[in-house]
Amino acid sequence: MARRGPNPDQAGSPSRRWPMNNSHHQNPLHETAWREIDLSAIASNYRAIRTAIGPNTKIIACLKQDAYGCGAERVASVLSAAGADAFGVVSIADALAVRKAAPGKPILMYPGIGPNAVDLVRDLDLTISISGEEDLRSWLSTGVPLKVFVKVDLGFWRAGVAPSGLRRLLDLCMSPTNIVVGGLYAHLSEFGQAGASVQEQVARLMPLLEGLKATGHCAATVMVSSSESLLRHPEFDMDAVDPGALLFGLTGAHAGRRGLLIRPALSAIKARIVALKACDESMGSPPDLPGYHRAMRLAVLGIGWGHGVPRRLGLKATVLLRGQRALIVPPVHLEHLRIDVTDIPSAELGDEATLLGAVGTERITLQDLADAWGTDETGAACGLRESLRRIYIAEK
Repeated sequence: MARRGPNPDQAGSPSRRWPMNNSHHQNPLHETAWREIDLSAIASNYRAIRTAIGPNTKIIACLKQDAYGCGAERVASVLSAAGADAFGVVSIADALAVRKAAPGKPILMYPGIGPNAVDLVRDLDLTISISGEEDLRSWLSTGVPLKVFVKVDLGFWRAGVAPSGLRRLLDLCMSPTNIVVGGLYAHLSEFGQAGASVQEQVARLMPLLEGLKATGHCAATVMVSSSESLLRHPEFDMDAVDPGALLFGLTGAHAGRRGLLIRPALSAIKARIVALKACDESMGSPPDLPGYHRAMRLAVLGIGWGHGVPRRLGLKATVLLRGQRALIVPPVHLEHLRIDVTDIPSAELGDEATLLGAVGTERITLQDLADAWGTDETGAACGLRESLRRIYIAEK
């Protein structure tokens, strides 16, 4: 499998060391830390979802949290070209990024903004979510024509009108002449055994839909399936689905009735050695912390919790360096973390260390990283900070 990316050379070759000429500061080889985003994975994941659900169900691509850390503008451009029907976002910042990349595509704003943003809603041609009567009244007070999706809470215990209030809310939405109701949607509960089953939740919705259809009040688009329910419950695709984590390959251990071929968009996290030394008695006794020992060879990487690495890592957290594993030793600092390179005598200043990704036959998967970081795949990807630069690559 050929790969085009910022660092095609083999581990340990001179080109992987710290560059001597820093005049081209935008070159990824001059970064001390970065993440690699595989845009082709996102396009491939989209195509897998499209094939699974067929041509008659819309895909509203959920790009919340800056497209799960992958960059909303670049991702929206890729998915728009791939054929996504619409986009879903939470913040105005993400809406601006998506609108720039996809001028003609509908954008659904999930609950999170209020009428104080009405001018941007109008100028960006956004569809807002309505979750209750108070919510509706506050938007109606603006006097601005609005496109809306009504959200219903089927047991998620979050945003959305209770099923008992849905009919009245829809009637209120359809009364003013300045509101167009384009859809009705819900997100199914992720509480597992602590909450209602998917079947119970959808059973609360179906009689409501039948009643709305009978009176001609049902919205044109009904949507209940996001990533997990899309995998597990094909029967609930309905008019549209709004996958998020699935588009970015953040499937974790979720199994499903659909065997989609999905791969992570976050393909690598890398950092360079910015300091390297052999420790000796002149430094005093080693700290009484896991991983330290006398006469160790210590390397410092230019990445830390300011980039999104947790301040406390698992005791066996490692990086890959020159095809070998090196133990991370605590603590993690704002801009640095330490690794033990005693058993890697060839390590040099400027070498790349891989926190996520493959070097030779060794690999740290996204699940491995999530385990070491005490979170899940989505938590690891979305927890990275803007200070960790994104480098876009493509694998074929």
